[in-house]
Amino acid sequence: MRTRRARIMSKWHQTFFDVTGRKPSGWLGKLLYRKPIGHYGFFRVAIERLQLQPEDIFLEIGCGGGALLDMALQTVQQACGIDHSPDMVELARQKNEKALSEGRVEIVQGDVEALPWAENHFTCAAGVEVLYFIENPRRVSEELCRVLKPGGRLVFVTGAQPKSALANLAFGLWLRYLRFYPNDELASMLKQVGFQTVQVERVARSEHTAYAHQVAYAVK
Repeated sequence: MRTRRARIMSKWHQTFFDVTGRKPSGWLGKLLYRKPIGHYGFFRVAIERLQLQPEDIFLEIGCGGGALLDMALQTVQQACGIDHSPDMVELARQKNEKALSEGRVEIVQGDVEALPWAENHFTCAAGVEVLYFIENPRRVSEELCRVLKPGGRLVFVTGAQPKSALANLAFGLWLRYLRFYPNDELASMLKQVGFQTVQVERVARSEHTAYAHQVAYAVK
Protein backbone atom coordinates (compact mmCIF):
# COMPACT_ATOMS: atom_id res chain seq x y z
CA MET A 1 0.00 0.00 0.00
CA ARG A 2 2.81 2.39 0.93
CA THR A 3 4.70 1.56 -2.28
CA ARG A 4 1.62 2.18 -4.42
CA ARG A 5 0.99 5.48 -2.64
CA ALA A 6 4.62 6.46 -3.18
CA ARG A 7 4.32 5.70 -6.91
CA ILE A 8 1.16 7.78 -7.18
CA MET A 9 2.78 10.70 -5.35
CA SER A 10 5.91 10.44 -7.49
CA LYS A 11 3.83 10.54 -10.67
CA TRP A 12 1.85 13.51 -9.34
CA HIS A 13 5.07 15.36 -8.47
CA GLN A 14 6.45 14.72 -11.98
CA THR A 15 3.25 15.98 -13.60
CA PHE A 16 3.22 19.07 -11.41
CA PHE A 17 6.88 19.74 -12.23
CA ASP A 18 6.17 19.41 -15.96
CA VAL A 19 3.15 21.73 -16.11
CA THR A 20 4.67 24.38 -13.85
CA GLY A 21 8.33 24.27 -14.88
CA ARG A 22 9.76 21.97 -17.51
CA LYS A 23 6.96 22.46 -20.05
CA PRO A 24 4.33 24.83 -18.64
CA SER A 25 0.85 24.11 -19.90
CA GLY A 26 -2.83 24.31 -19.12
CA TRP A 27 -4.55 26.83 -16.92
CA LEU A 28 -1.97 26.50 -14.14
CA GLY A 29 1.01 27.00 -16.44
CA LYS A 30 -0.64 30.04 -18.02
CA LEU A 31 -1.50 31.47 -14.62
CA LEU A 32 2.07 31.15 -13.37
CA TYR A 33 3.74 32.52 -16.50
CA ARG A 34 1.35 35.34 -17.38
CA LYS A 35 3.14 37.38 -14.71
CA PRO A 36 6.13 35.31 -13.49
CA ILE A 37 6.87 37.53 -10.51
CA GLY A 38 9.51 35.20 -9.12
CA HIS A 39 11.52 35.40 -12.36
CA TYR A 40 11.79 39.17 -12.78
CA GLY A 41 14.97 39.35 -10.72
CA PHE A 42 16.55 36.78 -13.05
CA PHE A 43 15.36 38.75 -16.10
CA ARG A 44 16.92 41.96 -14.81
CA VAL A 45 20.25 40.19 -14.27
CA ALA A 46 20.19 38.90 -17.86
CA ILE A 47 19.44 42.33 -19.31
CA GLU A 48 22.14 43.98 -17.20
CA ARG A 49 24.77 41.44 -18.26
CA LEU A 50 23.90 41.70 -21.95
CA GLN A 51 23.90 45.52 -21.87
CA LEU A 52 21.28 45.61 -24.60
CA GLN A 53 21.49 48.25 -27.33
CA PRO A 54 18.81 49.37 -29.83
CA GLU A 55 20.70 47.75 -32.72
CA ASP A 56 20.85 44.34 -31.01
CA ILE A 57 18.99 41.35 -32.41
CA PHE A 58 17.97 39.42 -29.32
CA LEU A 59 17.11 35.72 -28.93
CA GLU A 60 15.53 34.08 -25.91
CA ILE A 61 15.38 30.30 -25.58
CA GLY A 62 12.65 28.95 -23.33
CA CYS A 63 10.78 32.23 -23.60
CA GLY A 64 7.82 31.06 -21.52
CA GLY A 65 5.07 33.66 -21.37
CA GLY A 66 7.16 36.31 -23.10
CA ALA A 67 7.92 38.58 -20.13
CA LEU A 68 11.66 38.84 -20.83
CA LEU A 69 11.00 39.41 -24.53
CA ASP A 70 8.72 42.28 -23.56
CA MET A 71 11.42 43.75 -21.32
CA ALA A 72 14.10 43.39 -24.00
CA LEU A 73 11.89 45.04 -26.61
CA GLN A 74 11.88 48.19 -24.51
CA THR A 75 15.45 48.60 -25.82
CA VAL A 76 16.08 46.41 -28.88
CA GLN A 77 14.27 46.77 -32.18
CA GLN A 78 14.28 43.08 -33.13
CA ALA A 79 13.84 39.94 -31.02
CA CYS A 80 12.95 36.26 -31.34
CA GLY A 81 11.75 33.74 -28.81
CA ILE A 82 11.40 29.97 -28.87
CA ASP A 83 9.65 27.58 -26.49
CA HIS A 84 8.61 23.93 -26.73
CA SER A 85 5.25 24.55 -25.03
CA PRO A 86 2.44 25.61 -27.39
CA ASP A 87 0.60 27.18 -24.46
CA MET A 88 3.62 29.35 -23.65
CA VAL A 89 4.06 30.39 -27.28
CA GLU A 90 0.41 31.46 -27.33
CA LEU A 91 0.87 33.38 -24.08
CA ALA A 92 4.10 35.03 -25.28
CA ARG A 93 2.41 36.16 -28.48
CA GLN A 94 -0.42 37.69 -26.49
CA LYS A 95 2.07 39.45 -24.20
CA ASN A 96 3.95 40.89 -27.19
CA GLU A 97 0.98 41.46 -29.49
CA LYS A 98 1.95 45.04 -30.40
CA ALA A 99 5.56 44.13 -31.24
CA LEU A 100 4.29 41.20 -33.32
CA SER A 101 1.99 43.46 -35.31
CA GLU A 102 4.93 45.81 -35.93
CA GLY A 103 7.13 42.95 -37.14
CA ARG A 104 9.63 43.48 -34.33
CA VAL A 105 9.40 40.04 -32.74
CA GLU A 106 9.07 36.42 -33.87
CA ILE A 107 7.89 33.78 -31.38
CA VAL A 108 7.98 30.15 -32.44
CA GLN A 109 7.34 26.72 -31.00
CA GLY A 110 10.34 24.49 -31.45
CA ASP A 111 13.30 22.54 -30.12
CA VAL A 112 16.18 24.51 -28.63
CA GLU A 113 18.53 21.72 -29.77
CA ALA A 114 17.70 22.62 -33.40
CA LEU A 115 17.19 26.38 -33.61
CA PRO A 116 15.33 27.42 -36.79
CA TRP A 117 17.61 30.35 -37.64
CA ALA A 118 20.65 30.76 -39.86
CA GLU A 119 24.22 31.06 -38.68
CA ASN A 120 25.40 34.45 -37.41
CA HIS A 121 21.85 35.81 -37.11
CA PHE A 122 21.73 37.25 -33.57
CA THR A 123 23.91 39.66 -31.63
CA CYS A 124 22.86 38.40 -28.20
CA ALA A 125 20.93 35.56 -26.57
CA ALA A 126 19.58 34.57 -23.18
CA GLY A 127 18.34 31.49 -21.40
CA VAL A 128 16.77 32.36 -18.06
CA GLU A 129 15.59 29.66 -15.66
CA VAL A 130 15.89 27.04 -18.41
CA LEU A 131 19.35 25.48 -18.17
CA TYR A 132 18.42 22.99 -15.48
CA PHE A 133 15.54 21.66 -17.60
CA ILE A 134 17.67 21.03 -20.71
CA GLU A 135 18.60 17.41 -21.39
CA ASN A 136 21.56 18.18 -23.67
CA PRO A 137 23.09 21.52 -22.63
CA ARG A 138 26.13 21.03 -24.86
CA ARG A 139 23.99 20.66 -27.97
CA VAL A 140 21.94 23.72 -27.03
CA SER A 141 25.12 25.73 -26.40
CA GLU A 142 26.47 24.66 -29.81
CA GLU A 143 23.27 25.88 -31.43
CA LEU A 144 23.43 29.19 -29.61
CA CYS A 145 27.03 29.66 -30.69
CA ARG A 146 26.03 28.85 -34.28
CA VAL A 147 23.26 31.45 -34.51
CA LEU A 148 25.24 34.21 -32.76
CA LYS A 149 27.34 36.60 -34.79
CA PRO A 150 31.07 36.87 -34.05
CA GLY A 151 31.28 38.93 -30.87
CA GLY A 152 27.73 37.90 -29.96
CA ARG A 153 26.90 37.67 -26.25
CA LEU A 154 25.17 34.86 -24.37
CA VAL A 155 23.87 34.80 -20.83
CA PHE A 156 22.40 31.92 -18.83
CA VAL A 157 20.78 32.85 -15.51
CA THR A 158 19.42 30.15 -13.21
CA GLY A 159 19.01 29.43 -9.56
CA ALA A 160 22.32 28.19 -8.17
CA GLN A 161 22.78 24.83 -6.46
CA PRO A 162 21.39 25.29 -2.91
CA LYS A 163 24.05 25.42 -0.21
CA SER A 164 21.90 25.76 2.89
CA ALA A 165 19.10 23.90 4.61
CA LEU A 166 16.81 26.89 4.07
CA ALA A 167 17.45 26.99 0.33
CA ASN A 168 17.03 23.21 0.06
CA LEU A 169 13.70 23.51 1.84
CA ALA A 170 12.58 26.23 -0.56
CA PHE A 171 13.41 24.12 -3.62
CA GLY A 172 11.76 21.14 -1.93
CA LEU A 173 10.68 18.30 -4.20
CA TRP A 174 11.84 20.18 -7.29
CA LEU A 175 15.46 19.36 -6.49
CA ARG A 176 15.13 15.79 -7.73
CA TYR A 177 14.17 17.04 -11.20
CA LEU A 178 16.62 19.94 -11.64
CA ARG A 179 20.10 19.74 -13.17
CA PHE A 180 22.75 21.97 -11.65
CA TYR A 181 26.23 22.47 -13.12
CA PRO A 182 29.42 23.43 -11.27
CA ASN A 183 30.78 26.77 -12.47
CA ASP A 184 33.97 25.29 -13.91
CA GLU A 185 32.08 22.52 -15.74
CA LEU A 186 29.68 25.00 -17.36
CA ALA A 187 32.53 27.35 -18.30
CA SER A 188 34.50 24.50 -19.86
CA MET A 189 31.53 23.37 -21.93
CA LEU A 190 30.90 26.88 -23.29
CA LYS A 191 34.54 27.22 -24.32
CA GLN A 192 34.52 23.80 -25.98
CA VAL A 193 31.57 24.71 -28.22
CA GLY A 194 33.21 27.88 -29.49
CA PHE A 195 32.78 30.77 -27.07
CA GLN A 196 35.99 32.76 -26.60
CA THR A 197 35.37 34.69 -23.39
CA VAL A 198 33.48 32.92 -20.62
CA GLN A 199 32.66 33.89 -17.05
CA VAL A 200 30.51 31.79 -14.72
CA GLU A 201 29.81 32.89 -11.18
CA ARG A 202 27.50 32.49 -8.24
CA VAL A 203 25.82 35.78 -7.35
CA ALA A 204 23.88 36.21 -4.11
CA ARG A 205 20.44 37.69 -4.69
CA SER A 206 20.88 39.88 -1.61
CA GLU A 207 22.89 39.95 1.58
CA HIS A 208 19.83 38.83 3.50
CA THR A 209 19.03 35.61 1.64
CA ALA A 210 20.52 32.17 1.26
CA TYR A 211 19.50 32.02 -2.39
CA ALA A 212 21.82 32.81 -5.28
CA HIS A 213 21.89 33.06 -9.06
CA GLN A 214 24.29 31.18 -11.26
CA VAL A 215 25.22 33.56 -14.07
CA ALA A 216 27.13 32.39 -17.14
CA TYR A 217 28.22 35.10 -19.57
CA ALA A 218 30.01 34.23 -22.79
CA VAL A 219 31.17 36.04 -25.92
CA LYS A 220 31.61 34.27 -29.28
